[in-house]
Amino acid sequence: MRILQLDVHRIEYRIVKPESDVHEEVERMDQSFDNVIVLLTTIEAGDTDEIADKAISNATEFAKRQKSGGVLIYPFAHLSDNLEDPRKALNLIKRMRERESDVKIYSAPFGWNKSLKLDVKGYPLAEQSKHYSAGGDREVDKRKPRGKAVMDTSILKKSDWSGLADGDHRSIGDRLDLYSAQEISPGMVYWHPKGHIIYRELVRMLRERYEQYEYLEISTPTLANVALWHVSGHYEHYNENMFAVDYESGMMGMKPMNCPSTIMIYKTRKWSYRELPFRTVVFDRLYRKELSGTLGGLLRVQEMTQDDGHIFVREDQLESEISSIIRFISEVYGIFGMRYITKISTKDPNNYMGDDALWERATDVLRRALGANGLEYGVKEGDASFYGPKIDFSVIDSANREWQCATIQLDYQLPLRFGITYTGEDGKEHSPVLIHRAALGSLERFIGVMIEHYAGNLPLWLSPEQVRIIPISEGFSDYAERIYRTLRSRRIRANLDRSDKTLDYRIRDAKMHKLPYIIIVGKNEMESNTITVRSRSGNQVKELSPELFLERIIGEIESRSNTLSY
Repeated sequence: MRILQLDVHRIEYRIVKPESDVHEEVERMDQSFDNVIVLLTTIEAGDTDEIADKAISNATEFAKRQKSGGVLIYPFAHLSDNLEDPRKALNLIKRMRERESDVKIYSAPFGWNKSLKLDVKGYPLAEQSKHYSAGGDREVDKRKPRGKAVMDTSILKKSDWSGLADGDHRSIGDRLDLYSAQEISPGMVYWHPKGHIIYRELVRMLRERYEQYEYLEISTPTLANVALWHVSGHYEHYNENMFAVDYESGMMGMKPMNCPSTIMIYKTRKWSYRELPFRTVVFDRLYRKELSGTLGGLLRVQEMTQDDGHIFVREDQLESEISSIIRFISEVYGIFGMRYITKISTKDPNNYMGDDALWERATDVLRRALGANGLEYGVKEGDASFYGPKIDFSVIDSANREWQCATIQLDYQLPLRFGITYTGEDGKEHSPVLIHRAALGSLERFIGVMIEHYAGNLPLWLSPEQVRIIPISEGFSDYAERIYRTLRSRRIRANLDRSDKTLDYRIRDAKMHKLPYIIIVGKNEMESNTITVRSRSGNQVKELSPELFLERIIGEIESRSNTLSY
């Protein structure tokens, strides 16, 4: 079974004429649905009830997560040439439509030509291709083997990212050898040397910024007894997204968030009002269980790193601290030349902790902070975390797409649940307010967004390979080597191409890898102790002093410029 799954604002279709002898009766010629998950569904030969159940189950689970108005099955015999008999196909469509679910399931009539109009939402997972088969859904035999065990190595392979659009971050990452996905670790990133340089440089930039804003970096264990998650409320509200491990002392949970562990550090000592705000940041790995069908490259993963900050403040410090975070986020996105829009997420009436009055007070604080910083904002009703309202920052990339990345969440609940306090000016114990915040959010997701934003043409400071030196022929290799050693001594990520390929081939290869700068040296350059520099933008500068070039690009790197000097 092949499905093109679409999260749509609206779908409209009109019945035209029967396409097959096997077709359902229709009551209405025109039909429309708002805010539904559309399944353009092709039933293939050999599809079973089990496959149909699996497909509709995954779709309804996704619809619940997205708070969609339902699932619409739309028969669509164009995703495969291996079609099932129409009667059998119709039976499977009916089975999917009639499945019991707390999400409404609709279906467009089977066997008709229809005119179709779709308004698809613009977020990364709004369009997904699915393939369900008996082989793909096989279960592992959990019986203990007798005699010699045979290892199944069929999943020890790289995920297939072929056939993707050229601008897709997965396609770009594959061509530039940045990262890969391996089937043995679903939803987790294998960082190749070049990709890990990008990851590392982002963390370095963030650490410098956090130090300027007086954050203190911490680290906490990946595993904790589930008692911690019971206290925080995650086990009640979030356990379906947690990985659990059975240990001799009881069930352990792999942390999906850093906040409960950070609170445990706060609890180790007494605090005075004079010591607040206490600002922490952590770059630990987090683990969140996702439906396999929702995973997508770097944009939705199960293992991630966030620039995750938690700030313990007095109530009178809230607005100034939130304004400081807004400045921080604005500065960070300014580095990448990205604009952003803001939205406040309000309480989900079906999934929240605490007192309604506290929620309203917290939401009011966020509104005032945005107003004080001159920011217009929208409202996402019912989209807050279970412990408090939040501000979401959606960056706008070069293709004018929105990507939700940064967040500021205001939390009165967890300090109360954990019983943490500080001694106030009046000598009494008071409960602090906890601000959860992140600038880039998931680094994996941001890198995916950034790769597409730049179309792989990363600024110099982020480029895994910043300069490639190409001697015209072997006779100029020693001079090229001197240039190479000089650049490397100043921590420039340079490479020397001494291959026996033609000059045109080597230049073309450097361009294909989207390198910011290519240095070409030959007789004229060696005799005049200069270099010829070609930039990614197509500019070429001859007879350039190596010292001047080095000085300029070091300045470009240190300033984290978005544009090339040459």
